[in-house]
Amino acid sequence: MYKSENFQISLWLVSLMSIILLMIIVGGLTRLTESGLSMVDWRLFMGTIPPLSHGDWLKVFEDYKQYPEYQIKNINMTLSEFKYIFWWEYGHRVLGRLIGIIFIIPFIYFALKKYFSNEELYSYSFLLFLGGAQGIIGWWMVKSGLDVNPYVSHLRLAVHLIIAQIILSLIAYLFLKRLDIGIYKNNFSSHKTFFIFFNIIIFFTVIYGAFMAGLDAGKSFNTWPKMGDNYIPENLIFIEDRLFGFFDNSIFIHFFHRALAYLSFLTILYMCFKHFKGIENKYQKIHFLILLFLVLIQLFIGVFVVLSNVQVFLGSIHQIIGTLLFVSATCYSLQILKN
Repeated sequence: MYKSENFQISLWLVSLMSIILLMIIVGGLTRLTESGLSMVDWRLFMGTIPPLSHGDWLKVFEDYKQYPEYQIKNINMTLSEFKYIFWWEYGHRVLGRLIGIIFIIPFIYFALKKYFSNEELYSYSFLLFLGGAQGIIGWWMVKSGLDVNPYVSHLRLAVHLIIAQIILSLIAYLFLKRLDIGIYKNNFSSHKTFFIFFNIIIFFTVIYGAFMAGLDAGKSFNTWPKMGDNYIPENLIFIEDRLFGFFDNSIFIHFFHRALAYLSFLTILYMCFKHFKGIENKYQKIHFLILLFLVLIQLFIGVFVVLSNVQVFLGSIHQIIGTLLFVSATCYSLQILKN
């Protein structure tokens, strides 16, 4: 009976991870194609029904025309072009509702069947809370671009992205706990400290990656390893800016995102030379090697994203690898913290 329960919950968790990853991918493409402001209202139930007739399409297009993105950026947009950006945002929202259904119905069933321990019940209840909050945060983000400025707040975008990745990380960790992988040991006193430091770097790299996306900062310099003619660009910090521009100066954001990427590589490389041989658990070793590989491939793709002037396909791949890296690093940290 226990194996049957474990299999059902594991299958549920894998389904959730898959669709949430798809949600993050579609969300990234929605941003890269500048489609996020095409739906100018939020309706929980009726919002699942797309325009079905030509008249319906004209109505939603007229609604869109009342807002700054059309009036300032897309004044010459055709109905056909509007449909393209509408479908990206519509797909993103429908996936959000689908995730809610896939989570809530099995969660209630498993809870009624008492398949969860008390600790697990608290964990899944917290995930339910985060999922509901994420829907609200998503609309809060969209509203920032429906006012005077036809651009989504990069700060709200970062919150939306990091909450999505935290949700995915927690589900992945709960799935990992159900596998018979043994204990992640700390054979070096510094391993836990260095890895938590590495995880913090990845966290801020994701945050500044969202800032990059929100401000189109990746397009400010299309050279590597230099930024323009210099390794340290001019106008890096504006003293007169709020908080010296650390959160809204696109030049600093681009520079700092690169610096964090280099630092993450150096940190995991150091741990690889110092700690890897002492790791006894084969699954922990595989996990660590996956992290090393993800860091390397993410750096490699990041360079080509910059050189391509943020080509949509490469930008999407960069976000996918970044998400997998964040999830893997968070799961590894949680595994060593519990022991």
